[in-house]
Amino acid sequence: MSLLITDAGIAASIRAGELGISYKISEISIGTEGYIPNKDQTSLRNEVQRKAITRGEVTALGQLHFETTWDGSEAFEGKELGYWLDDGTLFAVDSRDGDVITYKQQDSAVTEACELNLAASTIENITVEMLNPYSATEDRAGIAKIATNKQVEEGTSDNSFLTVKKLVYALGVPHIIDKLVNNLWEPLVEKMWLSLSDRIYPVGAPIPWFSDTLPGSDKYAFMLNQAFDQQANPKLALVYPSGIIPTMEGLGLVGKESNETVGVYEEGQVKNHGHPNSRVDTTDLGTKTTTSNTHSHGVDAGSSDSGSPLKYADWNANSKTGEPRTKADTHNHSTYIGTHSHTLTIALFGALKNTINHRKCNFIVRMA
Repeated sequence: MSLLITDAGIAASIRAGELGISYKISEISIGTEGYIPNKDQTSLRNEVQRKAITRGEVTALGQLHFETTWDGSEAFEGKELGYWLDDGTLFAVDSRDGDVITYKQQDSAVTEACELNLAASTIENITVEMLNPYSATEDRAGIAKIATNKQVEEGTSDNSFLTVKKLVYALGVPHIIDKLVNNLWEPLVEKMWLSLSDRIYPVGAPIPWFSDTLPGSDKYAFMLNQAFDQQANPKLALVYPSGIIPTMEGLGLVGKESNETVGVYEEGQVKNHGHPNSRVDTTDLGTKTTTSNTHSHGVDAGSSDSGSPLKYADWNANSKTGEPRTKADTHNHSTYIGTHSHTLTIALFGALKNTINHRKCNFIVRMA
């Protein structure tokens, strides 16, 4: 292996010793130009990929083992390798004067394994750390570090993950609880409730409500013939495409027949009807007899020559004068009344409408 530690790599080791820290080899790069490395290099001559170390360990004192994976659609002949510290310094270069170190075909993945022996050198404070096959991101799987308690409290790290213990700890951090409630729990409950409530009581169905206060002003509305926002409530707009919630004041609900239109208002009526076998009975009052008393009667005796009426009585044939009455005596009379009927007037009774026993309520609908 023609591996050469660069001057920059040696300087980084010295600097690390002075600072009492260690630098880590975190990435390996590959290029396509072959040559004999020189110590003043700070980059590869024709780098095509740079990857994080997928596996790294100290196998023995001064012995470092590295692995990484070259992938992607491109094909290339790898003739140069670069080892990079976590501060961006090119620590070492491996190139073999044109020999192919690794060959990668198109749309393939190749694992590169390398050994770096520092035991015979004066290099110290250089170690290796497995970072990840790929750093874990929102778009790809990978490996990330466990978050510290401080990172949990700050809530700003996007490259660390929570263990069960750290999650329990996080649930005790006030601002995390607030965010969970506001950003996760309430929207989740809202989404679950809307999905469930649609099955229990669909949007737009009238709901009897025994209160003059809505259960939620942004979720319900009284049915009072008012307009509503169709864009903000698309499900309600499917039921009431006119954009008007119909009134239910003083109204009830009746199932429609097959030839009727749903939602149509119909004025209350009394069914057309009669009263079979109803009648006013006739009554035969028969003959009635008056009480007895003493009296006389005038009697019709025809007419005189002049045409005036005459009465039988004591009268003079020539003068035709006298009292035209019968002799008074005590007697009574019988009068026949006969069969007859009467006109019957029926008085008004009841309220202005036909009603049933009921309780008053408001009708409301769900908004969604």
